[in-house]
Amino acid sequence: MANGLEVIVLPSRRAPIVTQVMIYKVGAADEVVGRTGIAHFLEHMMFKGTATLGPGEFSKIIARNGGRENAFTDFDITGYYQTIAADRLEMVMRMEADRMANLRVVEKELTPERQVVLEERRMRTENVPSSLLDEAVREQLFGRHKPYGMPVSGYVEDVKKLGPGDLAAFYKKHYAPNNAVLVVAGDITAAELKPLAEQYYGPIPARAVPARNRLVEPPRVATARLEFRSPRVTQANWTRSFLAPSYTGGETKHAYALEVLAQIIGSGATSR
Repeated sequence: MANGLEVIVLPSRRAPIVTQVMIYKVGAADEVVGRTGIAHFLEHMMFKGTATLGPGEFSKIIARNGGRENAFTDFDITGYYQTIAADRLEMVMRMEADRMANLRVVEKELTPERQVVLEERRMRTENVPSSLLDEAVREQLFGRHKPYGMPVSGYVEDVKKLGPGDLAAFYKKHYAPNNAVLVVAGDITAAELKPLAEQYYGPIPARAVPARNRLVEPPRVATARLEFRSPRVTQANWTRSFLAPSYTGGETKHAYALEVLAQIIGSGATSR
């Protein structure tokens, strides 16, 4: 689109429903030391209202209209998605566009949500021995305080220090149409979607977005071995991890072959 928003349409007439996914090109690997967890925290705050929608109203409206919605944060992206009847898509687009441009981050909503974020980390990571080991392995592979070596949920002490100003600044820095991809799949065509996208996302102006800072990982000169013991673990588990080329880094020509190899070796019931 004119403001830089990329739009992908995947038509399917199998059912009268659509799924809208808004992907922002920012994630945990875009954070800096001392501010870890901010991308994930902001994902939570995106449901806390704008000038026209109160806290939690976005989710309530989706539910009242028979839809489902959620969000996720990864190292490179943050995504928000809704599945709803096709004739409700315009309503969903209007609300998603609203929070792309008009999010309100206030202390009253941030303070209790911080406890939700910390409890989520306790439940999914600190209370799961395998998750704790995974974090330690990632730190060994990529290096402490390196973009892919820091946890998506952030370090607890960092999350405790994040305030409204930190999240608002991160939002203004990265949440722009020219830093996003809109995907709509289901009972709609590109011709039908285009006027809706122009109406709701088109008026949001593009903004200057900083270039992504991806540090070059230092070469590995030795293997590392980690051992984790816990009385909560009753079955032993062994894993070996390798640093490998990606689609954008290293010897990229090998990325697709490695993806296929991973499936053959050990990614399913019929793998070797």
